[in-house]
Amino acid sequence: MLLRLRYGRRGSGDTGLATSSLVMAMALLLAAGVLTFGRLAHASDLRLRAQTGADAAALGALAPLRDAAVGMVLGGNDPSGAGYWMTGTTVDAAAKPYAEENLTKVVKAGLSGMIGDYARVDVASKECQLKKERELTDKEKDDLRNKRNLCTDTSGKTGIGRVGTAHAVAKMIPPTCVITYKPYDPIPEGDEGAEVPGGVGEVESITCEADGRKVRAFPYGNRAAVTRLFKIRLVDKESPVSYTGMPDGGLFAGGGVVQNECAKTGDKPAEDLEFGAAVVAWALCWRGTPYRWGGGNYNGPSRGICCSPGGHDGSIGIGFDCSGLTLYAVYQASRGRIALGHYTGNQVADPRGTPVPLTALKAGDLLFFGAWPTHHVAIFYGDGQMVEAPQTGDVVKISQVAGRGLTFARRFG
Repeated sequence: MLLRLRYGRRGSGDTGLATSSLVMAMALLLAAGVLTFGRLAHASDLRLRAQTGADAAALGALAPLRDAAVGMVLGGNDPSGAGYWMTGTTVDAAAKPYAEENLTKVVKAGLSGMIGDYARVDVASKECQLKKERELTDKEKDDLRNKRNLCTDTSGKTGIGRVGTAHAVAKMIPPTCVITYKPYDPIPEGDEGAEVPGGVGEVESITCEADGRKVRAFPYGNRAAVTRLFKIRLVDKESPVSYTGMPDGGLFAGGGVVQNECAKTGDKPAEDLEFGAAVVAWALCWRGTPYRWGGGNYNGPSRGICCSPGGHDGSIGIGFDCSGLTLYAVYQASRGRIALGHYTGNQVADPRGTPVPLTALKAGDLLFFGAWPTHHVAIFYGDGQMVEAPQTGDVVKISQVAGRGLTFARRFG
């Protein structure tokens, strides 16, 4: 063609014909390039849209966990007890509206981390890029004839096509929260045996801090201000720790510093136990654990605090005090849905507990001793016995109820 264009005879018409052919060829190539570029751009747009939807869905999937933690701290409880199990929803349901707002749909969603504080969401774009008929496999042709696995493109046409896919991982990052308790009056000298309220006392205030910003969360905390401290961020990887849907129970925590009955066998209490029996079983896992003033949280024994009204320093080791043991056992038996305060006064007044006549006790009932405010709490074991963390110098054990001044009982669950 080029030779003819260059050397054709003058007036023969070959030059004009060659020029027209070249222009047409170039136009066809340009049109094909535009179509190819358009399809590539559309595919890229679908992938970008899918990634935006995945990011939004992963962040939104952790909103229920953040809200549960915020609710706990606004109510005067340690927010570390919050887990996805107490949200009342699933990660799929939480992620779905955020994906749909970005014209994507959730393909798969899952949680990781001990409390479910990592969320991974895989999405696909709702719109697709339709395949040409020559690109279809035999199975896809059959699907097209039978109207199966169809998708819709941006123009509203349906057929077999490619969708944009993406995934994202998010993590909830809680603030550091400091809890202060109302002090007890010191025990008068010479009266060190006097009974004092069990547990660390009534919560006086909770202050949370993140990124150099401190906010009072309790009492009278501002929900919006506190919520902003609980960050949800996109991260590269899921947690290596599996999420089981239940609190860990602390059975193997502490690097072996504190031994417990359940860790020796590697077995946790059975999941099919009645609630009261489960409360007893979780408490008995820690039989023999030292008493520590202020010790115990929703996940197990912890370092205590200084100092009790009698002057005892619970920070010298790991263990439970009386209300630390009961809040732990109830939390575990309820699979993280009932988080009690670390104070007998809070526990006996908690509206989720049902008053029980002292003549109608059942295993797992919480027993409160002394006039108001109560000074000790334990767990009814049955046959006139209870599981308790008695006092400094003692350990978690089974004791007799009689002669201890039982005044109230509450049934949870």
